[in-house]
Amino acid sequence: MSASIPASTTYASRAAANVPPRPRHSTTSGVPRNKDASARRFQLPSDNQGFTYLYMPCRLRRRYSETRKALSRIGLPSSRVLDVCYPVNGMVGILVHNDFVEEATMTLSENGISLFGDCDPNDPILLKDPKFDSDPEEVRKQTAIMIHQNRLLKLIQRLRSPIRLAVARSFIAQDWITQADHDTFFASGSVTENNSSSNPKRDTE
Repeated sequence: MSASIPASTTYASRAAANVPPRPRHSTTSGVPRNKDASARRFQLPSDNQGFTYLYMPCRLRRRYSETRKALSRIGLPSSRVLDVCYPVNGMVGILVHNDFVEEATMTLSENGISLFGDCDPNDPILLKDPKFDSDPEEVRKQTAIMIHQNRLLKLIQRLRSPIRLAVARSFIAQDWITQADHDTFFASGSVTENNSSSNPKRDTE
């Protein structure tokens, strides 16, 4: 599946026009996002609990911070995107709350970006490393599942406590991780208040 992604204004084009880049923090642009986040604290819990990965095309694998900035520029605030991943070359995935899926999909569509409608993160077709080529299909399936599970457990480790538990429950419900994986991971001391982050952003490839 392909998508037409409109070109956005770049720093180079701004510099060529001798126009200074917009300040990183804008009070005006930040108000609506902060207002929505504050309002959610006083709303009843959604009946649509859970989290979903949305997968879309990407031409290049950028640093995670760059991808988040690009998403924010088209209307997907970084505060609503819990994770950014690259399952395979030419594809980027973002983790969002189920309540945000419709809005995110509409925003992407308005920007000419089409989602991959049927993407299984456990599909062995995503194994592009040649060292897996000679493995039997069943072994490849188990390898794909293990890689995906390990990545999700590392994500849970980065999340702050309130969101971490909700995301973990959602992953278990979707059979992406097992209850045993979850219990072992938490019991091992891999996750503590001291090493949890206030946000899941990271900049390592």
